[in-house]
Amino acid sequence: MAGGYDDREEVSDEAYEEAFETHRTALYDLLVAYADEHELSDGFLALLASDIGLSLRMIAYASETEKPSIGGLRLDLDRFARELGESVRDAKKHAAEFIAEARAAREEEEAEDDEDDEDGDTGNGEPGDRRS
Repeated sequence: MAGGYDDREEVSDEAYEEAFETHRTALYDLLVAYADEHELSDGFLALLASDIGLSLRMIAYASETEKPSIGGLRLDLDRFARELGESVRDAKKHAAEFIAEARAAREEEEAEDDEDDEDGDTGNGEPGDRRS
């Protein structure tokens, strides 16, 4: 897919961040809906999404490079690995906040389930809501 927001020089940082978050949220919601429909675990979904991301990066290199080469693809994959590494390092820095939010969400969900049980509602059997 040519164009878009891949070349950050064409748009402001703020516009890029806004577009990134908008598209990330939309794709996340689609993936979670698909996983819920097919009863896929979060871990399995993460592997699928990672594999798709890698494939898309390779396709992007081949389609957006004037003269793609094996060496060039390998260099681009090294860049991709560094970018992913930066994302993981950033996630590690915010691990405490993430776990606190996850625990709070779980407690809230359990409290709602308890309220439903007290009201005589046995629930609808739907899988839990996933949030990032």
